[in-house]
Amino acid sequence: MNRDNLLKIADARLYPSLTNPNYLVLRARRQIFAPYLKGLAHDLNVLDVGGRYQPYRRLLSGKIGKYFALDVDRTEFVSVVGNGQHIPFQDHVFDLVIATGVFEYFENPHEAARDIWRVLKPGGSLIVSVGAVVPRFVDEERWRYLPLGLKSIFSEFSQLRIAPEVLSLGGFCRLINLGFHDFLKLSPLKSAYRLSVCPVLNLLGLILEYARLTSNDKWAGNYNIIAVK
Repeated sequence: MNRDNLLKIADARLYPSLTNPNYLVLRARRQIFAPYLKGLAHDLNVLDVGGRYQPYRRLLSGKIGKYFALDVDRTEFVSVVGNGQHIPFQDHVFDLVIATGVFEYFENPHEAARDIWRVLKPGGSLIVSVGAVVPRFVDEERWRYLPLGLKSIFSEFSQLRIAPEVLSLGGFCRLINLGFHDFLKLSPLKSAYRLSVCPVLNLLGLILEYARLTSNDKWAGNYNIIAVK
């Protein structure tokens, strides 16, 4: 995949379109990450686990010292090909580790969290996003996550903040959108859906999230983790 295509995918994840069935969680993820990353120091050593696209690198503009990307697949943006459960760096190297959409794939997520903890400097930060109530996107995925499980996985960190990227009503709207996206196989029908039903459901979910009619997160689509070593 060439650089232009990689940047296009990264941009679509950071600033999703209303025609994207994952709009609600992607938008919320950026809004959670952006203020936290803005408050970090400058000259950061950053590790992006699963960093073949690097959508959140742009949120660190002017703050990066060195940026390394670790991924099982080689792209133009990947520094090191490898698995996030066995990070090929020494202890206490990084100020920030980014790991979005990768803990679903690890055979042993506890081991991956421990290795990320190992390579972080004392006081270093980890930002994560994981799927909760969401269909399987690819067959290689192994896990979905709930808050108590996340507390167990990231128990070695001194500070841990777990937040739903969308609450239950927004999560339900996203699930309906993903259902249409998966079950409509004919291209004309899928195109019509993306231009009509999909943005309407996203706008409805956005309104329901803003209205805060409930704080229930049992149907949360994704959880967001910010942890400090």
